[in-house]
Amino acid sequence: MRILATAAVENQDNLFAQLMKQTYKDFDIDIYTDPIPASGINNRRIRIAENQQILKEKVISGDKYDLIWQLEGDCELPEDCLERLLDSYHKLKGNDFGYISGVQVGRHGLYCIGAWIIEDENNFHSIEHTKKGIQEVDATGFYCLLAPTDVWLTGVAKWKNQPYGPDVVWGLSIDKKKFVDMDLHIGHHHNNGIIPVDGLSTCTAYFYKKSKKWEYRTKL
Repeated sequence: MRILATAAVENQDNLFAQLMKQTYKDFDIDIYTDPIPASGINNRRIRIAENQQILKEKVISGDKYDLIWQLEGDCELPEDCLERLLDSYHKLKGNDFGYISGVQVGRHGLYCIGAWIIEDENNFHSIEHTKKGIQEVDATGFYCLLAPTDVWLTGVAKWKNQPYGPDVVWGLSIDKKKFVDMDLHIGHHHNNGIIPVDGLSTCTAYFYKKSKKWEYRTKL
């Protein structure tokens, strides 16, 4: 089974170190480094969508792989991360399987897990952070997911002012079942250190549209 670890990053040093410490090493690496990173949340979201298209084109034109392990540059991976993702993949594959991901908390002041349940066009929420084991979700971020290549290639990352990023749009565009392993914690590097999934500030975030404006509430 051929596995490709891929990511679009601003600096590849941390991600390369995370990949090198993995105990399961039978995978190839293709990291794209953005030469001119965008600034500002809206510009960054547009660039994330553009970079995802670059990754897609590289996969289409490159060697053939069975699985794509997509990551982000600011992740902190456990040493057995890929082993655990592969174990979940083998248990879940078939039955309309899309992808399996670890879980990570965001770093922009709202410390909820980046895995989402879409209720309707006016309501969505992050997965309840107290859950355990394998859980089905509607979409995740790009921070640590493993997908069959043919499924991964069907994803479309676009951003047109949605309240979530193009990574979530990409996940929603995949017409398959998506899962997270709530016990596979992916740390999130920040200026002040690493944000853990099980930190005291981790919450569940509920977003809702009120008077045409998106608002949210949290639950610790």
